[in-house]
Amino acid sequence: MKITFVIMDCYDESTFERCMQSVSLQSLEDYEVIVVGGREIKEITAGGITAGYFTCLDDISDMLETALDNAKGEFVCFIDSVHCFSPFFAEKMTDMCGEDADMACCGYVGIQRDTLLSQVGVPLMMYRPEKVSAAEYMTKLTDGDVVSVEMHNYFENKLYRRTLLEKCRPLAGDDTIEKGIVQKLAKNSENIAFTDEPLIFVCIE
Repeated sequence: MKITFVIMDCYDESTFERCMQSVSLQSLEDYEVIVVGGREIKEITAGGITAGYFTCLDDISDMLETALDNAKGEFVCFIDSVHCFSPFFAEKMTDMCGEDADMACCGYVGIQRDTLLSQVGVPLMMYRPEKVSAAEYMTKLTDGDVVSVEMHNYFENKLYRRTLLEKCRPLAGDDTIEKGIVQKLAKNSENIAFTDEPLIFVCIE
């Protein structure tokens, strides 16, 4: 199993359908999808696929730990069900990681909450992935322009090697916000790959 897509259930049925559909349309087929949230069910069907559903507390720490307890992929990515993936997310992010990067980061663009996946336009950008050391990446978390800082601090526009996530458990706690999770993972990485290309779509109001 190459990738585990973890959908964090936000209980918005219209965007959940779109998020699941974005997984079903991935150009890379070697994946599984699991959903974590507060519903008392064993599986859920949406967007043309059926996923295992794992019930947990409605907080980021329990969601992440429940996901890791059940994920089988070599790589893991997380996304709220109000967002969705580009069809090329899995293919390009695993390609960027290669054999030696512990995590990969991509750009993102905003879409309206009621936008259908078929209406999402993918900006035409040059695909220029880079790979840096953990120290160089940490500099990007604190320096540079506002857009790049926000991109690198965002937790859900990344693909993580499973071994890195296991090494850093627990990923979240009372004293760790999402920005802190990214910093913790980055500090424990050998190499990190990234591209500005928007491979996920984020809901805006």
